[in-house]
Amino acid sequence: MMGKPVTLPELKGMDRLLRGRFELEYGGAKYVVDAHYLDLDERIRLYRDGQLVEVARRRARFQLDEGAAIEAAVSQVGMKYVRLRRKGIRETVPLAPAQGTAEAWRSRLDRKHPRASRAAGAAALVLLAIVLLIELPQLVNLVGSLAPLIGLPAFGVPALALPGWLNVALIVLGGAAGLERSLSMRYTPLLDD
Repeated sequence: MMGKPVTLPELKGMDRLLRGRFELEYGGAKYVVDAHYLDLDERIRLYRDGQLVEVARRRARFQLDEGAAIEAAVSQVGMKYVRLRRKGIRETVPLAPAQGTAEAWRSRLDRKHPRASRAAGAAALVLLAIVLLIELPQLVNLVGSLAPLIGLPAFGVPALALPGWLNVALIVLGGAAGLERSLSMRYTPLLDD
């Protein structure tokens, strides 16, 4: 028994920030890859002409025909990639972010102000690296201080002792930098996973 066809939901309100949506015209059809960033199952959906055709988790390869497929993968914050891969062609084609999404806004900013966009990208990369170097030892020490609760000896590593407000500020700035990288579709496993 076939269920009712599932149609592509309209982007409204917070969905513009919480959903990644990417589009492609191919073979006379419009394909849309859709992922909700707060979905714990990390589902990636493929719609063809507004109708759901396939669902995958975390990493997807949606076959369009014998010669082409859409590949997509989610990261902890946003998408790692959404691209068209064609048989016999090494280069992939990134899908365009759908209008109304945060990725589309970031893409427009990149086209209109490329220097500012590059500067924001570089600043986000440096900031994430700094936050990682400062906060990771503190996280290790937190885990080490809790180890006796499960019968293991306490452990620690050298870390900067920062006031609480500065730790919170660094975490917030790191989150903003991670958001900038995800909206720009920049992905580095060490920093973005």
